[in-house]
Amino acid sequence: MTIDIMDQRNAAADRPQQSPEKQALANRVQTLFRATYESKVQLGLPSKWRECDNYKQGRQNPKQSEEHPGSVTNIIHPAIESMISDLVGRQFNTSAKGWEPSDDMYSEQTQNLMDFVLYRNRFVTKVNVSEHDRLELGTCIIKVWFDSDELDGRGLPTFEPISPANFFIDPKVPAAHLLQDGEVAIHAVPRPLSYFRKKFKQWGQYVQRETSVPYDPSDTFAEDKSDEVSPETSQRALLLECYMRDEEGKLYCVHVANNLVLEDSREVLKGKKLQRRNRYPFVMIPCYLKRGTAWGTSDIEMMMPTQDLINELDDQIRMNARLSGNPQIVVGQGAGKGFDFRKWTNKPGLRIPMRDQTSWNIVPPQNVSRDVIERRAKAFQEADMISGRPDVNRGESPGQVTAASAIIALQQAGQKGVVHKSKMFKEGWADVMELLYDEILENWDDEMWIRIDGETPDYQFVNPANLKNVPRMVANDIEGEDSMKPLTDVEYGEEGLPLSEKPMTREAMFDFQLNIGDGLPSDKAFIYQTLLDLTKVSYQDGPAVTRAELRNYLRNQLGLPIEDDSQAAEQLAPPQAAPAAMPSAIPPELLALLQQAQQMPQGVPQEQPQAMPVAVPGGLPV
Repeated sequence: MTIDIMDQRNAAADRPQQSPEKQALANRVQTLFRATYESKVQLGLPSKWRECDNYKQGRQNPKQSEEHPGSVTNIIHPAIESMISDLVGRQFNTSAKGWEPSDDMYSEQTQNLMDFVLYRNRFVTKVNVSEHDRLELGTCIIKVWFDSDELDGRGLPTFEPISPANFFIDPKVPAAHLLQDGEVAIHAVPRPLSYFRKKFKQWGQYVQRETSVPYDPSDTFAEDKSDEVSPETSQRALLLECYMRDEEGKLYCVHVANNLVLEDSREVLKGKKLQRRNRYPFVMIPCYLKRGTAWGTSDIEMMMPTQDLINELDDQIRMNARLSGNPQIVVGQGAGKGFDFRKWTNKPGLRIPMRDQTSWNIVPPQNVSRDVIERRAKAFQEADMISGRPDVNRGESPGQVTAASAIIALQQAGQKGVVHKSKMFKEGWADVMELLYDEILENWDDEMWIRIDGETPDYQFVNPANLKNVPRMVANDIEGEDSMKPLTDVEYGEEGLPLSEKPMTREAMFDFQLNIGDGLPSDKAFIYQTLLDLTKVSYQDGPAVTRAELRNYLRNQLGLPIEDDSQAAEQLAPPQAAPAAMPSAIPPELLALLQQAQQMPQGVPQEQPQAMPVAVPGGLPV
């Protein structure tokens, strides 16, 4: 590689030499990187990815000559963006199912932790990037690690989509889900020099900028060289992050740049595991499977022939239109000896001297064949079929179909391709959440408050360290007691008597799943129409959707200024009349008798009280 030294203090003469073992390790990492890089070149992946990116951005059908129109009717961009919106623009949440009954006691807490981790990682933004990689390049790669600087120093399990151009795996891996069976996984990406000095305190200061790298992953895409405008602006060097396993199967990582070993995780961790289950911190999710390789096929690659056909048909139509505006002309010899027909163009106001103005004829152009127009329309239908995006899913009228149920059925049928991609998306992200859970168990020990979003937002105080000490449960056959009881380890003395009893614990284990809405369309207009239809469906115990539920949707989802039902009920309720006050002039003795008479049961002969003189306002006894 070509190294340009800007700071003379970092010259090779001033750089300390590493041990022969470190030099051999750096050479081994460089050799593995070159081998994995060349395997991708042999598969044609860099050139194919560059071509796919060009098609997505409209860099296609270049002009072959001045007469060539170079038409570009980009059908790939809207198809890709529409599919990504269907996958990304849905509500999501996680679920955690315990392996054993003792795990279920912590499943809700673990689910809240995972939702919190996804939210703090800006899940929607990063999924948007990863799905562009999957649909455009055929494969997306998710990297998982623990960032100790996040959350004010408490750290955060972090995931990041990395470009397939920067990821290199063992060529012998036959499928994406068998990534863990490979011998090596390398993340190679150019980093600024400041990153090396901050990340690697001892050797990062000796990393020098590289103006030319023979195996540069950034060469894959045309617009990825913004740092190479001039040598003075290039302040980067290629960092190789190589993951391998030793003889015992333990995972370790070596960072190499400028043929220097910047860090070896075996020396930093000193016997501790780099990853709890010794798994590579990467997950590959393909778009369409390709036999014999872990790299998938993209939607753009499937739509390229149709895109080329549409551009070619557009070229024919435009070339024929140009012949109508600038037709071919046959000029006779009588036009004049010095007449230069090459100067005769369709420029407005052109004056042409000619001896015989009748010695020329226009060659009438042929009309565009009807087959060209029909084939072009058919090509658009083929593009919809290949991408799985029929006209009804794009908001267009579905032909002669007008019934709502039939349109919903067409929408559901058109969503099959997106539903399949969604299923594979959820399967891949289940593996990502397992890696995130590994980082929670290994590195998250601090108690903290986390926010729980939903219909009733709340806060929960959690301690991730409790997940490391979940009690072991066994079946309890004693009647009258719980069906499960904790398993204990009893320590006995010399006389065989129990001295102490300690509960046996284990690490909680879960099966994770990412839940996103798929199937029927999720747009608000469709849901509103569905709610209106369900309000007309009644059962014995009431309607399928109540008036209050419909009003809540209009208020919360559509933002209409509708008051809450409880407030509306208070405004509509008639004012209650105040209870009639008893005359203040009634003596207490008579009032007690009246209350006693009201408490007497009906049908029982009541004892008539003797009449007592009662004073009236007039002063006369009654």
